[in-house]
Amino acid sequence: MTSSPSAAQGIGRRASDKRIILALAAIVALIIVGLGAFDQIVASIAVYIGLASLAKITGAPLPRDLWLIALFNIALVTLFVFLTPVRIRESWKAHGAYVGFMVSLFSEMYGFPLTVYFLSSAGYAVEPAFIGYIFAYGQLVGSPLVIIGLILIYKGWKEIVFKRGTVLVTDGIYTVIRHPQYLGFLLMTLGQFVVWPTIPTAILWPILAVLYYRQARREEAVLSEKFGERFQEYARKTPMFLPRIPVRRGPKPTSP
Repeated sequence: MTSSPSAAQGIGRRASDKRIILALAAIVALIIVGLGAFDQIVASIAVYIGLASLAKITGAPLPRDLWLIALFNIALVTLFVFLTPVRIRESWKAHGAYVGFMVSLFSEMYGFPLTVYFLSSAGYAVEPAFIGYIFAYGQLVGSPLVIIGLILIYKGWKEIVFKRGTVLVTDGIYTVIRHPQYLGFLLMTLGQFVVWPTIPTAILWPILAVLYYRQARREEAVLSEKFGERFQEYARKTPMFLPRIPVRRGPKPTSP
């Protein structure tokens, strides 16, 4: 018994619709996480333009024992990672390190500020200075990095969300760099580290960068084996992570 072409098209359409819904759910999950820090961003801007007192903000203690909020944010980030579409099926494995980074970050941000406690026990009056850093510098510098990273991830997944299996995508953002999603994850985590620096995340971020680089290399080996010269030509003209910045050169001097 064989299915009709129209039935096969209907199944394919439903599968594509499911992938789109899951990918959108991933983006929405991360936006919800970002909204949790929106009040801090507003407060940082208010401090910067003189509408709020930094001294008053630094007088408040850091959040503690808000483990339900920490777990909620961790769950949303995990949902985001595992619903984000990838170019090859093995690509999600490197995302486990990203989840570990976020577990460490949210545990200190909402549960127990281990880094501040450690430095304070060493005799440093860290907490007021740490809070001052977050609102005076951290949010203003780190939040744009997080937003840029999220945009890169979105632009990457929207090019592959309609594809199935191992695919070679060379359209859209993939004409600028070969791995926009991995760069997006690295910028997001770097931005979050700048906003809320901790000892564990300072150790984890370089490891995360190495893992994503190695995963990108493994991914490219698979694509090169499957697509051959087509991929190799694409790789020769498209940077891996950092886009080429065109430099305008002046006219060559003419000899008299």
